[in-house]
Amino acid sequence: MTYLEIPIPNRSEHLWRYTPWKKIHPTKVDAIPEIKPATVMLNGKLSKSSSFSEAPQSNEISRAFLLETNCTKHSITIEDDTNEYEIEVNGESEMESCHLHFNVQTSGNVCLRLSGNSKWFGLSITAVLQKNVAFSFAIVNNLNENCTLLRCEDWEISRDSSLEYGELSTGANRIKSDIRTYLKGTNSTLTQNIAVNCDSGRVDDHHIEIHHLSPHSNSSLCVNSACANKGHAIGTGLLIIEENCDGSDAGQVFKNLLLSEDAKAEAIPELEVLSDDVSAAHGAASSSVDPEQIHYLMSRGYSREDAKTEILEGFLISSFAKLSNEKSRQFLMEELTVKTD
Repeated sequence: MTYLEIPIPNRSEHLWRYTPWKKIHPTKVDAIPEIKPATVMLNGKLSKSSSFSEAPQSNEISRAFLLETNCTKHSITIEDDTNEYEIEVNGESEMESCHLHFNVQTSGNVCLRLSGNSKWFGLSITAVLQKNVAFSFAIVNNLNENCTLLRCEDWEISRDSSLEYGELSTGANRIKSDIRTYLKGTNSTLTQNIAVNCDSGRVDDHHIEIHHLSPHSNSSLCVNSACANKGHAIGTGLLIIEENCDGSDAGQVFKNLLLSEDAKAEAIPELEVLSDDVSAAHGAASSSVDPEQIHYLMSRGYSREDAKTEILEGFLISSFAKLSNEKSRQFLMEELTVKTD
């Protein structure tokens, strides 16, 4: 189906419960505006995009919109010759978008930063991990504070391969992220760690789906969100273990730290388990800052605000402490330190 053929999603749907499509669309919902391609730098060099032979179609409205407004993509192959990339995606026009496709043939690492002064930005990521690879991916959203971000990701993990995924989301004013991972091979593994910092009315809506499609597949999801000054973090997780996926192990947890009375956080993990011999767990917790921690830090010379900042930074950094890839971990932690200083 094309974008205009897809019905506008109802807010009763799991994906659009808190962020209706009309708040994400850059113009009117029945229009397909002209959106410029963003600038992409790969290891300091300008990347050239390629055009699709024909516009692809999708039955999901946000993916269809992104594909029809930008029929180009940057294809990046992770192979022995170049298995590490630093990618800068920059948008400076009013509306810009970018499609990145990763073909992961060998173990490697990608650190991706979004930046720029666009008022609306669209990001589409598709990726296929071939057999027997270990891939680390780190992404930082550093877009300007007035931007609206629509982001869709689709990851496929093959047999005996693993994806280590780290994210720091601090930029843009309204964010709708739809991240889906498909564990398609035996012994495929996903470790996903996301840190969200919502301040000054920032609304960050993460929808994360993990699909176990093979036996003996493993996934772990942890989302830490800190909210202050009318910030609003939303996390919806859908974990699906299909039939004939015995031996799979999956878990997801959402943690929210509320730093002011006006801050809000929603956490909705969901499980759909269709196999018997599996391990599946989910959880969610929200809390304000512990007064005893504030008192402890103030007794050692911190002001109240500095104490809260230290607690905030420690809470978000814990999202990345267990990342095994040193380059990804340092990239995310350095970006977080800059944002919280």
